[in-house]
Formats: sequence, structure tokens, C-alpha cells
Amino acid sequence: MHYSNKSRSLKRVSYSMLVLAFWLNSAGAENKRELFDSHLHYGHEDVAHFSEQQVMQIFDRNRVKYALISSTPNSGTEKLYRYSPNRIIPFLGVYHSLSDKRDWMHNLNVLEEVKQNLEKGFYRGIGEIHIFAKDRKSPVLKGLVEIAAEQSLFMQIHGDAEILDEVFALAPNVTVLWAHLGTQPDPDYLREVLQRHPNNLYIDTSVRDKQLLANGKLSEAWQQLFIDYQDRFMIAVDTFSVNRWQTFDQVVSDINDWLDDLPPEVANKLAYDNAYRLFKEGDQ
Repeated sequence: MHYSNKSRSLKRVSYSMLVLAFWLNSAGAENKRELFDSHLHYGHEDVAHFSEQQVMQIFDRNRVKYALISSTPNSGTEKLYRYSPNRIIPFLGVYHSLSDKRDWMHNLNVLEEVKQNLEKGFYRGIGEIHIFAKDRKSPVLKGLVEIAAEQSLFMQIHGDAEILDEVFALAPNVTVLWAHLGTQPDPDYLREVLQRHPNNLYIDTSVRDKQLLANGKLSEAWQQLFIDYQDRFMIAVDTFSVNRWQTFDQVVSDINDWLDDLPPEVANKLAYDNAYRLFKEGDQ
């Protein structure tokens, strides 16, 4: 009889623990907001490690409803786009291999290749392109900006603010997505750049999540910047390596953590609404 009571007691404890675990998991799931990732890659190594179906499973698990994809080579982007054309926002890269990052801006053949690839008719933008101030007068950059302006394409730029100045001087109406909070991720500096370019500049937060924090929370300076310019920032993971895909869940968790330090309506703009407005509004 004593053994029976002990058994029932253990069962009650086990049941209580299961209920608690279920509640915690449910609470965590409810706290996960819908995301629109504005900066991802699906390059050659990624394709070898993750099928299109596996990528979609990662998205589903993390409530990533839409994703902006560029790749080296572009075949990775095209694979994902063909697999899920409503979910993927395809951007056209200009690199055959990652080594092209160093000198693409001096290769005039890039312009003809870009024009040919754009004839496929589904690319929404050009990028991610890596370019810095010393190459701001590149004729290839100028040509890409002209193509973007003529075809109403976005540009995703990994570079310093001098490049933004050059792009907007060439084509004020081109919409630029500035990667990684720029090359100088400082709230005061970004505020100056946003004041200088008040209309068509948007900024993604990719790979900067830890730099936003002070004592484990979103710093006051970043909070204020995101509130003041709540229509201009977008979250992103940036899968720059296979390992980044492997740790995708943790990165999204980190992003959600600092988003929780913002007013809910501001957090939702950074997480989803701003990118949706740019890329999907009117498509449905």
C-alpha cells in the first residue's frame, strides 16, 4: 500500500512537470512574432547542406513568413524561389564566387551579365554588393545604379555611408537597403545618415544583435533610434555561412529578445511590417 501511494505521488509530480513544460513551450511559441527576414543567403555550401524543404522547415519553425535571398552563385536563390515563389524575395547577386567581392566593381562585364539575368523577370533587386568609399566612382557601380533606377529595382549595399551618398546622387529615387547597420553601427552616426537621406534608405540589423545590448538589454540609445526611425529598420539573420543556418533558431531567439525591449508596435514594424510594406504590399 505504501508503494502504491508513492507511485501515485510520483505520477502526480510527473504530470505536473509535463503540464508546466507544455505551458512554458506554449508561452514561448505565443511570444514568437511573425518575421520577414530582409537579409539571407543560400550559397553553394548552403545548398549542399540544406535542401529547399529543410530551409522552409527552418523558416516555419521560426515563423519567418517571407525572406529576402541573394546567393553566390545565383542558382541557390533561383532554387529557393522556384520552390516557394510567394515566400522568397529574390535579389540578383553579381558574384560568380565569393572572391569576386574584391574586384567586381572594376569588371565591366558585370553589367551585361546583370542585364541578361534580369531578363528572367523575377528578381526584385540587386545585391548584396560589397563596395567602399575608395571605389565610389566605379563605372560598374554607376551602371548598376542606372539599371536599378530604370527597372525599379532595390539595391542591397554592404558598404560605408559614402557609397550611399554616391548612389543617391546618381539616382535619388532608388531604394537602398543598407546591410548590417552600416559599417559604423553607432546610433548617433546612423541618425545623421538617416537625416541626410530621409526618403529611400532602409537599414537591416543583421549580425549586430550583440552590439545593440547593454547589460543584456537593448540599450537606451538603440531603443530611441529604433523608435524615432521605426519605419526605416528591418531585422535580419544573414546566413553568411553554413553554421549560420545551423544556429538560425538561436539567432532568431536573440533577435526576438531585443525586440521585446521595444514598444510592441515598433517591434512589429522592425520584425515584419516595414519589409512587408516594401516587398509584398499590393502583391496579394
